Amino acid sequence: MTQETPRKRGTRKGPLGWASRALRRIRRSEDGSVSVEAVCMLPLMIWAFLGMYVFYDAYRAQFVNTKAGYTLGDILSRETTYITPEYLDSLYDLQRFLVDRQEPIRLRLTVISYDQDSDSFNVRWSQNRGGGGVLTTGDLPAMRHLIPDMADGSVAVVVQTSMEYKAIYGAGIGLMDFDDIIVTRPRFAGQLCWNSVNTNPTQATATC
Repeated sequence: MTQETPRKRGTRKGPLGWASRALRRIRRSEDGSVSVEAVCMLPLMIWAFLGMYVFYDAYRAQFVNTKAGYTLGDILSRETTYITPEYLDSLYDLQRFLVDRQEPIRLRLTVISYDQDSDSFNVRWSQNRGGGGVLTTGDLPAMRHLIPDMADGSVAVVVQTSMEYKAIYGAGIGLMDFDDIIVTRPRFAGQLCWNSVNTNPTQATATC
């Protein structure tokens, strides 16, 4: 009697056997896995890169706005002449140059004094550029925590720089306003006066 040799698994012939072997090779193969992972991760990597850039740009814009305020405050603290409309326009142009952004910016200069008897601050004059209102004496109580201690009758210059920030890509950051307040005191003069006359300003037309 002739004994039939058992057929081994995986040796099936014909179209079904070829398809089975092909599927097993595909299942075991790792060719192209890196490309598939890259395609899956690429959108997340792009979003993370743009997000980091937006946050960096926002911090940079805020830092530059603050430094511009310190620069203008230092200039005004050394001034011994009148602040005129042309002078204020030049300071506003300098601020725009320092910030170097397309978003709207604002500048407000205010001279305040301190009265010890009433323990209060008073606005001597206030001017602005780029929109927004001027500062009044009634606004100062809310800003008291931002103003350093002053001697009776002393004068200080309050420089307020503001800018709107709009991110080029959302990344969770909407439209924001960066506002900075810098308080300095005159170094070489007892006070800083505003004069609405650009040419040959005199004490008669000044506000001190």
